[in-house]
Amino acid sequence: MSKINQKAWFRAACTVAVLTAGGVAAWAADDVLKTRQDDMKLMGAQLKAIKGIIDANGNAADVVGPANKIVEVAGLIPSLFPAGSDKGDTGANPEIWTNAEDFKKDAEELKNQATMLASAAQSGDLATVRAQFDKTAKVCGDCHKEFRHKRK
Repeated sequence: MSKINQKAWFRAACTVAVLTAGGVAAWAADDVLKTRQDDMKLMGAQLKAIKGIIDANGNAADVVGPANKIVEVAGLIPSLFPAGSDKGDTGANPEIWTNAEDFKKDAEELKNQATMLASAAQSGDLATVRAQFDKTAKVCGDCHKEFRHKRK
């Protein structure tokens, strides 16, 4: 193979590598965004289920499972917002990345409040569950005020 052909092959291989890496990065960003949105929707569904139990004067013990799911997802929240995942169809405000410490504190507070909600549910006292649910939901709302906007 001549030097010219070797250079052409090398350039072609480099071009393919760059294009492939760019495609993988775009795919990974889309995957992070979808995972994040799915997990946030899952937490919302758990809150809605808990509110339904409370509103129906249901069994407090039925709140344990959904509350623990919120604890699980809340613990993942910081990892769902890696640097560079602010692009695309997202409701995430830039403050998530520019004010990351406060965002992480809010996620930790949600985890703590949801843990207390699960504990309250184990007590069997629906009034206690209702009070702790209100605190847990407030943490969600407060975080959304600062770190989220409606998607277009």
